[in-house]
Amino acid sequence: MVKEYLLVSPFTIALFVVLFTSIILVYRLMVGPTTPDRIVGFNTISTKITIVIALLAFLKGEYLLIDLAIVLLMMNTVGSLILAKHFERGEKAT
Repeated sequence: MVKEYLLVSPFTIALFVVLFTSIILVYRLMVGPTTPDRIVGFNTISTKITIVIALLAFLKGEYLLIDLAIVLLMMNTVGSLILAKHFERGEKAT
């Protein structure tokens, strides 16, 4: 039986790529010139965290984490819709 090394797995490489791009997005979140840019950065980071949880669930074989990823994705979507509706009305952010 051939033992696959965890660091050479395509899923592990994808995990590192997603984490690296999330670190780059932190710049957009902190420096973003407008509030909607920061919201988009936060939304993208949340989506990437969901992907990381799903990849870790697959790598570790703990498929209960998939439920956590689905709940996080639903909260991310609802939060984005609420913020979009808030900015569509033209109200000031507090």
